[in-house]
Amino acid sequence: MIALHRSGAVRIALLFLGLFACTVVAAFALTYTLVRQEIVDHLRLNIVAGADAMAARLASEPPEEVLSSSSRQRVAALFDADGKLIYGERGLSPFVGWQEIPADSVGLQEEPEYRSMTVMVYGRRVGQLYLSVGEGMDIVEDSREALTSGLLWSLAFVLMAGLAGALVIAWRIDRRLGRTEVALNAYASGDMTRRLPLAGSGDELDRVSASVNTVLDRLTGLIETTRQITTDAAHDLKTPMTRLLHRLAEAEGTSAAESKMVLRSAAAEAKQIIATFDALLRIAEIEAGARRARFDLVDLSEVIETVADAYGPEAEQAGQRLETKIGSGLLITGDRDLLTQAFADLVENAIRHAGAGAVISLMATSHDAGVEAMVCDTGPGVPAADRERVLKRFVRLEASRSTPGTGLGLTLVKAIADLHNARLELGDNHPGLRVTLAFPQAPAMAKSAAA
Repeated sequence: MIALHRSGAVRIALLFLGLFACTVVAAFALTYTLVRQEIVDHLRLNIVAGADAMAARLASEPPEEVLSSSSRQRVAALFDADGKLIYGERGLSPFVGWQEIPADSVGLQEEPEYRSMTVMVYGRRVGQLYLSVGEGMDIVEDSREALTSGLLWSLAFVLMAGLAGALVIAWRIDRRLGRTEVALNAYASGDMTRRLPLAGSGDELDRVSASVNTVLDRLTGLIETTRQITTDAAHDLKTPMTRLLHRLAEAEGTSAAESKMVLRSAAAEAKQIIATFDALLRIAEIEAGARRARFDLVDLSEVIETVADAYGPEAEQAGQRLETKIGSGLLITGDRDLLTQAFADLVENAIRHAGAGAVISLMATSHDAGVEAMVCDTGPGVPAADRERVLKRFVRLEASRSTPGTGLGLTLVKAIADLHNARLELGDNHPGLRVTLAFPQAPAMAKSAAA
Protein backbone atom coordinates (compact mmCIF):
# COMPACT_ATOMS: atom_id res chain seq x y z
CA MET A 1 0.00 0.00 0.00
CA ILE A 2 1.36 3.40 -0.96
CA ALA A 3 1.83 5.87 1.90
CA LEU A 4 0.51 8.91 0.07
CA HIS A 5 1.86 11.46 2.53
CA ARG A 6 5.34 9.94 2.22
CA SER A 7 5.36 9.38 -1.53
CA GLY A 8 7.61 11.82 -3.37
CA ALA A 9 5.91 10.91 -6.65
CA VAL A 10 2.49 11.83 -5.22
CA ARG A 11 3.82 15.12 -3.84
CA ILE A 12 5.38 16.04 -7.19
CA ALA A 13 2.22 15.02 -9.07
CA LEU A 14 0.06 17.08 -6.70
CA LEU A 15 2.38 20.05 -7.11
CA PHE A 16 2.04 19.90 -10.88
CA LEU A 17 -1.69 19.31 -10.48
CA GLY A 18 -1.95 22.53 -8.43
CA LEU A 19 0.11 24.42 -10.99
CA PHE A 20 -2.04 23.09 -13.82
CA ALA A 21 -5.25 23.97 -11.94
CA CYS A 22 -3.97 27.52 -11.42
CA THR A 23 -3.12 27.65 -15.12
CA VAL A 24 -6.65 26.51 -16.02
CA VAL A 25 -8.19 29.16 -13.76
CA ALA A 26 -5.93 31.86 -15.21
CA ALA A 27 -6.77 30.73 -18.76
CA PHE A 28 -10.51 30.83 -18.08
CA ALA A 29 -10.18 34.25 -16.39
CA LEU A 30 -8.34 35.61 -19.39
CA THR A 31 -10.85 34.02 -21.75
CA TYR A 32 -13.79 35.50 -19.82
CA THR A 33 -12.18 38.95 -19.84
CA LEU A 34 -11.60 38.85 -23.60
CA VAL A 35 -15.06 37.40 -24.37
CA ARG A 36 -16.81 39.88 -22.08
CA GLN A 37 -14.94 42.80 -23.63
CA GLU A 38 -15.88 41.59 -27.11
CA ILE A 39 -19.58 41.24 -26.16
CA VAL A 40 -19.62 44.61 -24.36
CA ASP A 41 -18.05 46.32 -27.38
CA HIS A 42 -20.66 44.76 -29.66
CA LEU A 43 -23.44 45.77 -27.24
CA ARG A 44 -22.17 49.34 -27.12
CA LEU A 45 -22.12 49.53 -30.90
CA ASN A 46 -25.77 48.43 -30.97
CA ILE A 47 -26.76 50.96 -28.29
CA VAL A 48 -24.89 53.80 -30.03
CA ALA A 49 -26.51 52.88 -33.35
CA GLY A 50 -29.94 52.88 -31.69
CA ALA A 51 -29.27 56.23 -29.95
CA ASP A 52 -28.08 57.80 -33.19
CA ALA A 53 -31.20 56.59 -34.99
CA MET A 54 -33.41 58.04 -32.24
CA ALA A 55 -31.54 61.35 -32.32
CA ALA A 56 -32.08 61.57 -36.07
CA ARG A 57 -35.81 60.87 -35.75
CA LEU A 58 -36.27 63.36 -32.89
CA ALA A 59 -35.57 66.16 -35.36
CA SER A 60 -38.82 65.41 -37.20
CA GLU A 61 -40.93 63.20 -34.92
CA PRO A 62 -42.35 63.64 -31.45
CA PRO A 63 -40.44 62.02 -28.54
CA GLU A 64 -43.41 59.82 -27.63
CA GLU A 65 -43.36 58.09 -31.00
CA VAL A 66 -39.58 57.80 -31.20
CA LEU A 67 -38.92 56.49 -27.68
CA SER A 68 -41.91 54.13 -27.53
CA SER A 69 -40.74 52.28 -30.63
CA SER A 70 -37.58 50.91 -28.94
CA SER A 71 -37.13 47.13 -28.44
CA ARG A 72 -38.36 45.17 -25.38
CA GLN A 73 -34.80 44.87 -24.07
CA ARG A 74 -34.05 48.55 -24.51
CA VAL A 75 -35.16 51.59 -22.47
CA ALA A 76 -34.77 55.26 -23.32
CA ALA A 77 -35.47 58.69 -21.87
CA LEU A 78 -35.29 62.30 -23.11
CA PHE A 79 -34.40 65.20 -20.78
CA ASP A 80 -34.40 68.96 -21.28
CA ALA A 81 -31.38 71.19 -20.76
CA ASP A 82 -32.09 71.40 -17.03
CA GLY A 83 -32.24 67.59 -16.65
CA LYS A 84 -35.99 67.41 -16.33
CA LEU A 85 -37.58 64.29 -17.85
CA ILE A 86 -39.51 65.05 -21.02
CA TYR A 87 -40.50 61.50 -21.89
CA GLY A 88 -39.28 57.94 -21.28
CA GLU A 89 -37.95 55.70 -18.53
CA ARG A 90 -37.97 57.41 -15.14
CA GLY A 91 -35.11 55.23 -13.83
CA LEU A 92 -32.63 56.83 -16.27
CA SER A 93 -30.78 60.10 -15.69
CA PRO A 94 -29.30 62.75 -17.98
CA PHE A 95 -25.52 62.40 -18.58
CA VAL A 96 -22.98 62.04 -21.38
CA GLY A 97 -21.00 58.78 -21.68
CA TRP A 98 -21.49 55.24 -20.34
CA GLN A 99 -22.91 53.78 -17.15
CA GLU A 100 -23.89 50.36 -15.81
CA ILE A 101 -26.93 50.42 -13.52
CA PRO A 102 -28.97 47.69 -11.77
CA ALA A 103 -31.77 46.33 -13.97
CA ASP A 104 -34.24 46.60 -11.06
CA SER A 105 -34.14 50.41 -11.29
CA VAL A 106 -35.60 50.44 -14.80
CA GLY A 107 -38.53 48.68 -16.46
CA LEU A 108 -37.04 46.30 -19.01
CA GLN A 109 -39.67 44.24 -20.80
CA GLU A 110 -37.71 40.94 -20.87
CA GLU A 111 -38.71 37.31 -20.81
CA PRO A 112 -38.18 35.73 -17.35
CA GLU A 113 -35.56 33.29 -18.61
CA TYR A 114 -33.55 36.15 -20.13
CA ARG A 115 -33.80 38.53 -17.17
CA SER A 116 -30.82 40.93 -16.99
CA MET A 117 -29.15 41.87 -13.74
CA THR A 118 -27.43 44.97 -15.16
CA VAL A 119 -28.25 47.57 -17.81
CA MET A 120 -25.70 49.29 -20.00
CA VAL A 121 -26.71 52.96 -20.47
CA TYR A 122 -25.40 55.42 -23.06
CA GLY A 123 -26.03 59.17 -22.73
CA ARG A 124 -25.57 61.84 -25.39
CA ARG A 125 -26.72 65.35 -26.27
CA VAL A 126 -29.32 66.03 -28.90
CA GLY A 127 -29.10 69.73 -29.46
CA GLN A 128 -30.01 71.29 -26.07
CA LEU A 129 -31.56 68.02 -24.86
CA TYR A 130 -30.14 64.85 -23.28
CA LEU A 131 -30.91 61.39 -24.62
CA SER A 132 -30.22 58.28 -22.48
CA VAL A 133 -30.53 54.79 -24.02
CA GLY A 134 -30.02 51.56 -22.08
CA GLU A 135 -30.00 47.86 -22.93
CA GLY A 136 -29.96 44.72 -20.76
CA MET A 137 -26.64 42.88 -20.37
CA ASP A 138 -28.15 39.39 -20.27
CA ILE A 139 -25.77 38.18 -23.02
CA VAL A 140 -22.73 39.24 -20.97
CA GLU A 141 -24.15 37.61 -17.86
CA ASP A 142 -25.02 34.40 -19.70
CA SER A 143 -21.49 34.17 -21.11
CA ARG A 144 -20.07 34.57 -17.59
CA GLU A 145 -22.27 31.78 -16.28
CA ALA A 146 -21.33 29.52 -19.20
CA LEU A 147 -17.61 30.13 -18.71
CA THR A 148 -17.87 29.68 -14.94
CA SER A 149 -19.68 26.38 -15.42
CA GLY A 150 -17.05 25.26 -17.92
CA LEU A 151 -14.30 26.27 -15.49
CA LEU A 152 -15.83 24.27 -12.64
CA TRP A 153 -16.30 21.16 -14.78
CA SER A 154 -12.78 21.48 -16.19
CA LEU A 155 -11.29 21.85 -12.71
CA ALA A 156 -13.23 18.82 -11.51
CA PHE A 157 -11.93 16.76 -14.46
CA VAL A 158 -8.38 18.02 -13.96
CA LEU A 159 -8.46 17.19 -10.26
CA MET A 160 -9.84 13.69 -10.82
CA ALA A 161 -7.48 12.92 -13.70
CA GLY A 162 -4.53 14.43 -11.83
CA LEU A 163 -5.21 12.46 -8.66
CA ALA A 164 -5.66 9.25 -10.65
CA GLY A 165 -2.42 9.97 -12.53
CA ALA A 166 -0.58 10.72 -9.29
CA LEU A 167 -1.71 7.41 -7.80
CA VAL A 168 -0.68 5.47 -10.92
CA ILE A 169 2.72 7.18 -11.06
CA ALA A 170 3.27 6.68 -7.33
CA TRP A 171 2.29 3.01 -7.61
CA ARG A 172 4.67 2.37 -10.51
CA ILE A 173 7.57 4.22 -8.92
CA ASP A 174 6.90 2.62 -5.54
CA ARG A 175 6.90 -0.81 -7.15
CA ARG A 176 10.21 -0.19 -8.92
CA LEU A 177 11.81 1.39 -5.86
CA GLY A 178 10.49 -1.48 -3.76
CA ARG A 179 12.38 -3.97 -5.95
CA THR A 180 15.43 -1.72 -5.71
CA GLU A 181 15.14 -1.67 -1.91
CA VAL A 182 14.88 -5.47 -1.80
CA ALA A 183 17.99 -5.82 -3.97
CA LEU A 184 20.00 -3.36 -1.87
CA ASN A 185 18.93 -5.05 1.37
CA ALA A 186 19.95 -8.42 -0.06
CA TYR A 187 23.32 -6.98 -1.07
CA ALA A 188 23.78 -5.46 2.38
CA SER A 189 22.94 -8.86 3.90
CA GLY A 190 25.84 -10.48 2.07
CA ASP A 191 24.42 -11.50 -1.33
CA MET A 192 27.08 -9.80 -3.46
CA THR A 193 25.50 -11.10 -6.68
CA ARG A 194 22.32 -9.05 -6.30
CA ARG A 195 21.92 -6.02 -8.56
CA LEU A 196 19.22 -3.41 -9.06
CA PRO A 197 16.56 -4.47 -11.60
CA LEU A 198 16.32 -2.59 -14.91
CA ALA A 199 12.99 -2.03 -16.64
CA GLY A 200 14.65 -1.57 -20.02
CA SER A 201 12.91 1.76 -20.64
CA GLY A 202 16.09 3.82 -20.42
CA ASP A 203 14.39 6.38 -18.19
CA GLU A 204 15.91 8.20 -15.20
CA LEU A 205 15.34 5.31 -12.80
CA ASP A 206 16.95 2.88 -15.23
CA ARG A 207 19.98 5.15 -15.65
CA VAL A 208 20.31 5.57 -11.87
CA SER A 209 19.96 1.80 -11.38
CA ALA A 210 22.63 1.15 -13.99
CA SER A 211 24.98 3.61 -12.27
CA VAL A 212 24.31 2.03 -8.87
CA ASN A 213 24.98 -1.42 -10.37
CA THR A 214 28.31 -0.13 -11.65
CA VAL A 215 29.13 1.09 -8.15
CA LEU A 216 28.08 -2.27 -6.69
CA ASP A 217 30.29 -4.08 -9.22
CA ARG A 218 33.19 -1.87 -8.23
CA LEU A 219 32.46 -2.33 -4.52
CA THR A 220 32.20 -6.10 -4.94
CA GLY A 221 35.54 -6.09 -6.71
CA LEU A 222 37.15 -4.06 -3.94
CA ILE A 223 35.67 -6.32 -1.26
CA GLU A 224 36.90 -9.38 -3.11
CA THR A 225 40.31 -7.75 -3.53
CA THR A 226 40.46 -6.96 0.18
CA ARG A 227 39.47 -10.50 1.05
CA GLN A 228 42.06 -11.89 -1.35
CA ILE A 229 44.74 -9.58 0.04
CA THR A 230 43.94 -10.68 3.57
CA THR A 231 43.99 -14.35 2.63
CA ASP A 232 47.14 -14.08 0.55
CA ALA A 233 48.93 -11.97 3.14
CA ALA A 234 48.02 -14.40 5.91
CA HIS A 235 49.17 -17.34 3.80
CA ASP A 236 52.33 -15.93 2.24
CA LEU A 237 53.60 -13.91 5.19
CA LYS A 238 53.05 -16.60 7.79
CA THR A 239 56.14 -18.54 6.69
CA PRO A 240 58.64 -15.63 6.68
CA MET A 241 57.29 -14.30 9.97
CA THR A 242 57.53 -17.76 11.56
CA ARG A 243 61.08 -18.08 10.21
CA LEU A 244 61.89 -14.65 11.61
CA LEU A 245 60.57 -15.69 15.03
CA HIS A 246 62.67 -18.86 15.00
CA ARG A 247 65.81 -16.99 14.05
CA LEU A 248 65.32 -14.52 16.84
CA ALA A 249 64.78 -17.45 19.22
CA GLU A 250 68.04 -18.99 17.99
CA ALA A 251 69.91 -15.85 19.08
CA GLU A 252 69.27 -16.67 22.72
CA GLY A 253 72.24 -18.26 24.45
CA THR A 254 74.64 -17.72 21.52
CA SER A 255 77.83 -15.74 21.35
CA ALA A 256 77.89 -12.09 20.38
CA ALA A 257 79.23 -12.83 16.90
CA GLU A 258 76.60 -15.50 16.25
CA SER A 259 73.86 -13.22 17.60
CA LYS A 260 74.91 -10.47 15.20
CA MET A 261 74.70 -12.89 12.26
CA VAL A 262 71.24 -14.03 13.35
CA LEU A 263 70.08 -10.43 13.81
CA ARG A 264 71.39 -9.45 10.36
CA SER A 265 69.49 -12.34 8.83
CA ALA A 266 66.37 -11.40 10.85
CA ALA A 267 66.68 -7.78 9.70
CA ALA A 268 66.77 -8.94 6.08
CA GLU A 269 63.65 -11.03 6.67
CA ALA A 270 61.93 -8.06 8.34
CA LYS A 271 62.80 -5.78 5.40
CA GLN A 272 61.34 -8.31 2.99
CA ILE A 273 58.13 -8.50 5.03
CA ILE A 274 57.89 -4.68 5.18
CA ALA A 275 58.49 -4.49 1.41
CA THR A 276 55.64 -6.94 0.91
CA PHE A 277 53.28 -4.91 3.08
CA ASP A 278 54.31 -1.69 1.28
CA ALA A 279 53.58 -3.31 -2.08
CA LEU A 280 50.18 -4.54 -0.89
CA LEU A 281 49.24 -1.09 0.40
CA ARG A 282 50.40 0.55 -2.84
CA ILE A 283 48.36 -1.90 -4.91
CA ALA A 284 45.30 -1.26 -2.73
CA GLU A 285 45.75 2.51 -3.13
CA ILE A 286 46.03 2.21 -6.91
CA GLU A 287 43.04 -0.15 -7.21
CA ALA A 288 40.94 2.28 -5.17
CA GLY A 289 41.38 4.83 -7.99
CA ALA A 290 42.38 7.73 -5.73
CA ARG A 291 45.37 8.55 -7.93
CA ARG A 292 43.11 9.47 -10.87
CA ALA A 293 42.79 12.94 -9.35
CA ARG A 294 46.49 13.47 -10.20
CA PHE A 295 46.14 12.51 -13.87
CA ASP A 296 47.67 14.89 -16.36
CA LEU A 297 49.04 14.84 -19.89
CA VAL A 298 52.15 12.62 -19.85
CA ASP A 299 54.79 12.12 -22.55
CA LEU A 300 55.20 8.34 -22.42
CA SER A 301 58.29 8.59 -24.61
CA GLU A 302 60.12 10.52 -21.90
CA VAL A 303 58.94 8.10 -19.18
CA ILE A 304 60.28 5.02 -21.02
CA GLU A 305 63.52 6.77 -22.00
CA THR A 306 64.07 7.69 -18.33
CA VAL A 307 63.55 4.06 -17.26
CA ALA A 308 65.91 2.82 -19.99
CA ASP A 309 68.65 5.25 -18.93
CA ALA A 310 68.25 4.23 -15.27
CA TYR A 311 68.43 0.45 -15.87
CA GLY A 312 70.98 0.40 -18.70
CA PRO A 313 73.99 0.04 -16.36
CA GLU A 314 72.25 -2.67 -14.30
CA ALA A 315 71.53 -4.69 -17.46
CA GLU A 316 75.16 -4.44 -18.49
CA GLN A 317 76.30 -5.69 -15.08
CA ALA A 318 73.99 -8.71 -15.51
CA GLY A 319 75.58 -9.45 -18.90
CA GLN A 320 72.53 -8.29 -20.83
CA ARG A 321 71.83 -5.65 -23.50
CA LEU A 322 69.09 -3.05 -23.18
CA GLU A 323 67.72 -1.69 -26.49
CA THR A 324 65.12 1.00 -27.14
CA LYS A 325 62.91 1.81 -30.10
CA ILE A 326 60.64 4.58 -28.88
CA GLY A 327 58.59 7.00 -30.95
CA SER A 328 58.64 10.66 -29.97
CA GLY A 329 55.80 12.69 -28.50
CA LEU A 330 53.64 9.75 -27.37
CA LEU A 331 51.06 11.55 -25.23
CA ILE A 332 48.67 9.80 -22.86
CA THR A 333 46.65 10.86 -19.83
CA GLY A 334 47.93 9.42 -16.55
CA ASP A 335 50.15 9.59 -13.49
CA ARG A 336 53.83 9.99 -14.43
CA ASP A 337 55.15 8.43 -11.20
CA LEU A 338 52.98 5.32 -11.49
CA LEU A 339 53.82 4.87 -15.18
CA THR A 340 57.52 5.15 -14.37
CA GLN A 341 57.15 2.52 -11.64
CA ALA A 342 55.23 0.16 -13.96
CA PHE A 343 57.93 0.20 -16.66
CA ALA A 344 60.69 0.07 -14.05
CA ASP A 345 59.10 -3.07 -12.55
CA LEU A 346 58.83 -4.68 -16.00
CA VAL A 347 62.45 -3.92 -16.88
CA GLU A 348 63.67 -5.04 -13.45
CA ASN A 349 61.64 -8.25 -13.80
CA ALA A 350 63.23 -8.90 -17.21
CA ILE A 351 66.76 -8.26 -15.89
CA ARG A 352 66.15 -10.60 -12.95
CA HIS A 353 64.69 -13.53 -14.91
CA ALA A 354 65.96 -13.28 -18.51
CA GLY A 355 69.45 -14.52 -17.65
CA ALA A 356 72.90 -13.61 -18.91
CA GLY A 357 73.24 -12.78 -22.60
CA ALA A 358 69.58 -11.81 -22.95
CA VAL A 359 68.44 -8.82 -24.98
CA ILE A 360 65.83 -6.58 -23.34
CA SER A 361 63.89 -4.27 -25.66
CA LEU A 362 61.75 -1.26 -24.81
CA MET A 363 59.47 -0.22 -27.67
CA ALA A 364 56.65 2.29 -27.99
CA THR A 365 54.63 3.55 -30.93
CA SER A 366 51.35 5.29 -31.63
CA HIS A 367 48.40 4.21 -33.76
CA ASP A 368 44.80 5.27 -34.34
CA ALA A 369 43.49 3.65 -31.15
CA GLY A 370 46.19 5.09 -28.88
CA VAL A 371 49.72 4.30 -27.73
CA GLU A 372 51.26 0.83 -27.47
CA ALA A 373 54.37 0.12 -25.38
CA MET A 374 56.23 -3.20 -25.05
CA VAL A 375 58.93 -4.62 -22.80
CA CYS A 376 60.46 -7.73 -24.40
CA ASP A 377 63.27 -10.09 -23.45
CA THR A 378 64.91 -13.18 -24.94
CA GLY A 379 64.91 -15.17 -21.70
CA PRO A 380 63.01 -18.34 -20.85
CA GLY A 381 59.66 -16.53 -20.85
CA VAL A 382 56.44 -17.59 -19.12
CA PRO A 383 54.42 -20.65 -20.19
CA ALA A 384 51.09 -19.74 -21.81
CA ALA A 385 49.18 -21.58 -19.08
CA ASP A 386 50.76 -19.39 -16.39
CA ARG A 387 50.50 -15.94 -18.01
CA GLU A 388 47.19 -15.04 -16.38
CA ARG A 389 48.20 -16.60 -13.08
CA VAL A 390 51.42 -14.60 -12.67
CA LEU A 391 49.38 -11.38 -12.61
CA LYS A 392 47.81 -12.42 -9.32
CA ARG A 393 49.23 -11.63 -5.90
CA PHE A 394 52.14 -13.66 -4.49
CA VAL A 395 52.31 -15.94 -7.53
CA ARG A 396 55.90 -16.96 -8.29
CA LEU A 397 56.85 -19.66 -10.77
CA GLU A 398 59.22 -22.42 -9.76
CA ALA A 399 62.03 -20.95 -11.84
CA SER A 400 61.94 -17.72 -9.82
CA ARG A 401 61.62 -19.21 -6.34
CA SER A 402 65.36 -18.85 -5.72
CA THR A 403 65.42 -15.14 -6.58
CA PRO A 404 64.43 -12.41 -4.13
CA GLY A 405 61.05 -10.77 -4.54
CA THR A 406 57.52 -10.49 -3.22
CA GLY A 407 55.56 -11.92 -6.12
CA LEU A 408 53.70 -8.60 -6.42
CA GLY A 409 55.61 -6.87 -9.23
CA LEU A 410 53.34 -7.89 -12.10
CA THR A 411 50.29 -7.45 -9.86
CA LEU A 412 51.34 -3.84 -9.31
CA VAL A 413 51.85 -3.35 -13.06
CA LYS A 414 48.35 -4.74 -13.73
CA ALA A 415 46.83 -2.40 -11.11
CA ILE A 416 48.56 0.60 -12.76
CA ALA A 417 47.39 -0.56 -16.20
CA ASP A 418 43.78 -0.91 -15.01
CA LEU A 419 43.94 2.55 -13.41
CA HIS A 420 44.96 4.00 -16.80
CA ASN A 421 42.34 1.95 -18.72
CA ALA A 422 45.24 0.25 -20.49
CA ARG A 423 45.20 -3.31 -21.85
CA LEU A 424 47.93 -5.52 -20.37
CA GLU A 425 48.94 -8.62 -22.32
CA LEU A 426 51.65 -11.20 -21.76
CA GLY A 427 52.78 -12.92 -24.95
CA ASP A 428 55.53 -15.01 -26.52
CA ASN A 429 58.57 -13.10 -27.82
CA HIS A 430 60.02 -16.18 -29.59
CA PRO A 431 61.95 -16.68 -27.39
CA GLY A 432 61.22 -14.89 -24.15
CA LEU A 433 58.40 -12.83 -22.75
CA ARG A 434 56.66 -9.86 -24.37
CA VAL A 435 54.61 -7.57 -22.10
CA THR A 436 52.34 -5.16 -23.99
CA LEU A 437 50.61 -2.11 -22.53
CA ALA A 438 48.05 -0.50 -24.87
CA PHE A 439 46.94 2.95 -23.67
CA PRO A 440 43.90 4.84 -25.00
CA GLN A 441 44.44 7.99 -27.02
CA ALA A 442 44.87 11.21 -25.05
CA PRO A 443 41.97 13.69 -25.47
CA ALA A 444 42.36 16.03 -28.44
CA MET A 445 41.88 19.11 -26.23
CA ALA A 446 44.72 18.00 -24.00
CA LYS A 447 46.98 17.51 -27.02
CA SER A 448 46.19 20.92 -28.40
CA ALA A 449 46.83 22.48 -24.98
CA ALA A 450 50.19 20.75 -24.80
CA ALA A 451 51.06 21.96 -28.29
